[in-house]
Amino acid sequence: MKYAVLLLALMFAGVATPSMAQKVDTTGPVPQKLTFEFEGKTIEVAKKDFPKPMNWGAAKKACKNLGNGWRLPSIEELTAIDEQLYQKGKGKFSESPYWSSSVYHADDICIYMFSYGPNNSNKYYTERVRAVRTLP
Repeated sequence: MKYAVLLLALMFAGVATPSMAQKVDTTGPVPQKLTFEFEGKTIEVAKKDFPKPMNWGAAKKACKNLGNGWRLPSIEELTAIDEQLYQKGKGKFSESPYWSSSVYHADDICIYMFSYGPNNSNKYYTERVRAVRTLP
């Protein structure tokens, strides 16, 4: 009985339950993908960073595990993201360093800090991660 009362309360409060279908408002604007142009290709950027900074190996794996071509951006792509998105206030990027897929030297990997540019970091340190993929 108490579950029936709870279900009725949820229905009147407008909270969806698995058995109740909700109408989706399709009259509003469709959210645009976060993209930029690079070397004649359109690159999609994940809408947000991974929740926690991670080392380079974990960052590469986390991006790949997203499937569908997601990967770490190159240092050149991060530079384009800075110019085409960050400087225009798009993408909610941090000023903290981001990993790139570009290797500087052995254990040193290229990182990118928006507002400052490229640098390098030891691959065992933790940095922010934002995945990208090339659109067809």
